[in-house]
Amino acid sequence: MKIALIGYGKMGREIERVAIEQGDTIVSVFDIDRLPTSEGLAEAEVCIDFSVPDSVVHNIKTAADAGVDMVVGTTGWYDHLEEVRKWFDSSALVYAQNFSIGVHLFYRIVRHAAELIGPFEGYDVYVAEEHHRQKLDSPSGTALRIGEVLLGAVDRKKRIVTDSGSGPVSPDSLHISSLRAGFISGVHRVGFDSEADSIELRHVARGRTGFALGALRAAHWVRGRRGVYTMDDVEL
Repeated sequence: MKIALIGYGKMGREIERVAIEQGDTIVSVFDIDRLPTSEGLAEAEVCIDFSVPDSVVHNIKTAADAGVDMVVGTTGWYDHLEEVRKWFDSSALVYAQNFSIGVHLFYRIVRHAAELIGPFEGYDVYVAEEHHRQKLDSPSGTALRIGEVLLGAVDRKKRIVTDSGSGPVSPDSLHISSLRAGFISGVHRVGFDSEADSIELRHVARGRTGFALGALRAAHWVRGRRGVYTMDDVEL
């Protein structure tokens, strides 16, 4: 596959390494000092965007105008989602807050566990996540997605809270806690805690390779499709 990379930071470089290893070709690279143009995407079959929120909507529009399929791992643009859907009638886009295949399997495991444990009201549920100190968002988008999965599976949880403040957390709130320190690649934990015992599920990222593999899997899957999809639609 011929790929255009948009964003050439640590994630972009890892996608390049894994893509070449798999037999794909990087035909163009764009970064903050060189935004993509329709002419610049002419050779590409798919774009993979891990850029910055300030430019991602421009990048998406450029790919749509050029009729090039796209995979977007950049966040911070979802307020424009309904507008973006209108642009992809002749090509397709896949977006996700996290492209790790392991994380998407983890979502499914969490959903199944919550459906099993949910009817037992003695268990409270929580989410805790840890990342390196330079991570921009807190809580992580992945933690918030896990929270959405849990709200859909545990009826007694009605809302997500990310800061307990100075008082207790109400029984109908799902608390997501965050830690930022050192060089932690990413840890997400889901706990079901009762007076009798505690059950915990954990996903630990060991680096960026898993994210690159997932983004490339989405890039191969999206070819020939039309419309806007999420990683949940991609066949793992």
